[in-house]
Amino acid sequence: MNEISIRELHTIEELSMAEQVQKLAWGMPDIIVTPKEIMRAIASNGGLVLGAFYGEKMVGMSLSFVGRRKNKLYMYSHMTGVSREYQSQGVGYLLKQKQRELSLKMGYELIAWTFDPLIARNAHFNMSKLGTITRTYLRNYYGEMNDEINFGLDTDRVIAEWWSERSVESARKHALSDLEDCHYAIESTDSQGDCKSWSVDPNAKKVLVQIPSDIVALKRVDLKAAQRWRLATREVFEEYFKAGYAALAFLKLNGRLYYVLAKAQLPENVFSE
Repeated sequence: MNEISIRELHTIEELSMAEQVQKLAWGMPDIIVTPKEIMRAIASNGGLVLGAFYGEKMVGMSLSFVGRRKNKLYMYSHMTGVSREYQSQGVGYLLKQKQRELSLKMGYELIAWTFDPLIARNAHFNMSKLGTITRTYLRNYYGEMNDEINFGLDTDRVIAEWWSERSVESARKHALSDLEDCHYAIESTDSQGDCKSWSVDPNAKKVLVQIPSDIVALKRVDLKAAQRWRLATREVFEEYFKAGYAALAFLKLNGRLYYVLAKAQLPENVFSE
């Protein structure tokens, strides 16, 4: 969208608009909205609060702050959201690109955030469009959440790592080559059905981990099936990440959606325990 402009937010008036965008993006109740006072404190102390504007109307927002793990400083992106009527129009991508531009100027080569590995559109956006990787799994990270997206499942998350290092892009390209001899970790009935079984092959060079095409829609018609997907993917990701694999790509193959896992030479994982 050429009419969209991205800028940093500092005033209480702008940050109040960002509160409303959170509600419109995720259907959040007031109690879990990040308030303008917290956003202002972050913006004034080394963090980034960005707004996406269509004219004078704010239609997207992003909130990030400086993180530190293993003496590594990075930018941690707590949330990036777009009002529903403006989703799937490139607004989120513009927000992330501005976030990266400003983070690099501030000296950070890594931006990190969490996402639900079962939400296909997030996996596609984070891994296919932005080029992130993930190799850290977090069980029930936020506890119980009952908004329109997270209801019914443990809030398991993976950590997206968005590096500026060229070695990461090289590993991603290699992961997408030669997919003939991969281990399929999950057997399912179809692209949106139940997962029948799952397994771990510790000797596999590459692993394909399927997820349903729309986990939120599946929850509405068969919550038990959605919960089985959570348990299956949790076990598979945890076992492979523990063995040194990373999720390097996300793709559609024969009508189904898969993460591609492999071992690779990557920067140190500052999020490992």
